[in-house]
Amino acid sequence: MITINVNLDSSDRSVKTLAVMRFDDKLIQNEAVKGLIMKTISNPDAGKTLADMMTDELRRWGKYRILSRSEVKSKIKAGDIKEENLVKLKDYAALGKILNVDAVVIGKIYKFGLSNMTVYQRGNVSFTAECIDTNKGKMLWSMETNESAPYKDEVDLAIKIVKEAVEKLKKETE
Repeated sequence: MITINVNLDSSDRSVKTLAVMRFDDKLIQNEAVKGLIMKTISNPDAGKTLADMMTDELRRWGKYRILSRSEVKSKIKAGDIKEENLVKLKDYAALGKILNVDAVVIGKIYKFGLSNMTVYQRGNVSFTAECIDTNKGKMLWSMETNESAPYKDEVDLAIKIVKEAVEKLKKETE
């Protein structure tokens, strides 16, 4: 299931550059449910993985100039600040200045892993992402996903979901 909310003002063309921040994966860190019937293992670097996927898909769209994840990391490192702290503080104006972008995409992960049961395996991916204008502080668009599929690797499932979400976003914003 993918839900897209768009708050774009079609007359506003001020957002030209965008950076995707590392997704917040604190909710799933150290998640491992052991038992006789079911075991869930979360991807250890889901925040980085989803940020990379979102960056790639938004770049393919071609609507914005997207900073690569390595550009984001090097600019933040030069500012001697941690990426998670900047996102946690919700200081989008500071992020805009440090990264020299018009908007940032921030996300939160609820599920990103595999559940093994005695008879089958399921991939689970659930996250939200918001695109925030760094000048005005307003949300331009958001997406919410929640998908589970049998016999799917969570990374393959996430690639499919991110691609579908960006496709749906394209249609909503045209």
